[in-house]
Amino acid sequence: MSVPSVVFVPGSFAPASLYYPLVESVVARGIEAQAINLPTVHLPGDDRIAPSLYDDGDFIASTIEKLADKGRDVIVIGHSYGGIPLSQGTVGLSKPTRAAQGKPGGLSTVAYMTAYVPIFNESSADIQAGGEFELDVTIDEQGWMWQNNRTLSAELTFSELTPEEREPYNDILQAHSARSFVDKATQLGYKDPDISLAYLFAEKDVVIPPTVQRQMIDKLKSTGKTVDVTSIPSDHAPPISQPDLTLEWVLKLANSSVY
Repeated sequence: MSVPSVVFVPGSFAPASLYYPLVESVVARGIEAQAINLPTVHLPGDDRIAPSLYDDGDFIASTIEKLADKGRDVIVIGHSYGGIPLSQGTVGLSKPTRAAQGKPGGLSTVAYMTAYVPIFNESSADIQAGGEFELDVTIDEQGWMWQNNRTLSAELTFSELTPEEREPYNDILQAHSARSFVDKATQLGYKDPDISLAYLFAEKDVVIPPTVQRQMIDKLKSTGKTVDVTSIPSDHAPPISQPDLTLEWVLKLANSSVY
């Protein structure tokens, strides 16, 4: 029997640590899991020139390949902006494709957690254009986009939490690569017929509102494939506002991927 391994791809501005409680809950159920730090997310002490969407995509692909080489059945879950590099970085990694190359393991499921889904030649900025949610940011000389009002950003992202519950997250979303928001998807892993698709629909999200999430789901359905949609009463951060329901969703994906 194949061994499932879950990879969480964070949203913009978000460090992997935001997802650690969920990762720990998944691991406690006996399933391998990790959250990765995207190259485009600025971490303390970071002095790099801001990377591109394609750096994110390459890093996701490399993470999947390392797990697949160990024979793992990989499930990748992208949150928010993370759905863009997730789509970019999951081409040619399915289990049947790797098996045909004499390689073990592979990608079984691509899942979106209240996330953007690009079509070919579409960017995060393209999807956001005309939307209600606009960031108050400053872009520095190295191309990093800094939040000018992190408290407001936290209020929107964690809108279902009380001010007291939100306090630990007020400073967690800091800087992100500006260019990655305008880089366009040049390949789409979700079109692979051998990869299962899922979407976690957040009913109370004000950052990617339900109307936009439905558009994202429609893009996935346009492939002609079945999309497993689960709806929960969450804001833009399901792992924080609805940890139990989010865990239940992840476990369902992991259990259904084993074959």
